Amino acid sequence: MKLSKRKILGYSASGISALLLLLLTTSCSEATIETSSMGEAKFVDVDGIRTRYFIGGSGEAMLLVHGGHFGSGTSTVGWMPVFPRLAEHFHVYAIDKLGMGLTENPTSDEDYTMRATVRHLYRFLETMGIDQVHLVGHSRGALPVARIAMDYPELVKTLTIFDSNTLAPVDPSIEPRELGPPGPLPTAESIREGLLSNETTFHKDFITDEFVEAQLEVALNPKIREAAERMEVLRKRFIENNPEKVEARPGLANNSGTGWWMYQTKDETLEMLREGRLQTPTHVIWGFNDPSATYQMGMDLFKLFSESTDRAELDFLNKSGHSPYREYPQEVTDLMVKFIASAEGSAGGPTETD
Repeated sequence: MKLSKRKILGYSASGISALLLLLLTTSCSEATIETSSMGEAKFVDVDGIRTRYFIGGSGEAMLLVHGGHFGSGTSTVGWMPVFPRLAEHFHVYAIDKLGMGLTENPTSDEDYTMRATVRHLYRFLETMGIDQVHLVGHSRGALPVARIAMDYPELVKTLTIFDSNTLAPVDPSIEPRELGPPGPLPTAESIREGLLSNETTFHKDFITDEFVEAQLEVALNPKIREAAERMEVLRKRFIENNPEKVEARPGLANNSGTGWWMYQTKDETLEMLREGRLQTPTHVIWGFNDPSATYQMGMDLFKLFSESTDRAELDFLNKSGHSPYREYPQEVTDLMVKFIASAEGSAGGPTETD
């Protein structure tokens, strides 16, 4: 059943629209956990890196790319709430990025970079024989999919971006944090409590036993801590070797935000955007109440998209934090299906209830 929606703000010009919606309702071995929502995890070798992914549905290919950075516990299981809904319309792939989730860590220091992440995602598509794809990126996963869309325009049919201060044309203000000593091992209870206590998540129905257990599987894998420790070594080395750059641009001292390991790819990608290199139909979906990727960042990023590609759309979801596809999976699915159908000149997308 569709939720009632009330339009708060809308505009359109040259195929570009923006919409603010107010929603009125309501240790790991070779064998990995199978989820009823995403099915059994699969693995493929991508240039020597054992890479985990999930697959479901049929139709046109869609690749979901999660956020986070090397050493964080973020993984592709974050897409669990929306994955089965999208799989009703598309042949959906959800991948653990290089060095994240249960995908193996980089084999060299040089590959703890955003550039290597972009290359790994592109090579995954090649390895799987995918020659046309709808790319979807969230947070720190938005930058690599935007870059692929500009580097390989013939490959990408549409681009969908969720809340991302990484891709937004700003250096987020983030205090540098050093990696602390290992704490107690996480448990299902501690992960559940952390999710439930997040004050910027407004709707928490997605925090199921299945979701928690899938998150725990990743958190208990020792490779996550290994990657975090390596990132800390490389971060300190960068600061020591580049004091002038860090002084001029303090955000480079971080792993998050516009960090030392990805700023070059971000700068290049934004410059390509400003040059009008993005021609792919682009859909931005943003949590209006996201404190880390603010609505103003979403507006500023959309402005760049709208100046580069004729077909662009922006949707804000009210009472939603950093991951709107978890809080409103059906509403997000409907928005995505409708945009893609419109961008392809097709009929039959979901209808809205005013």
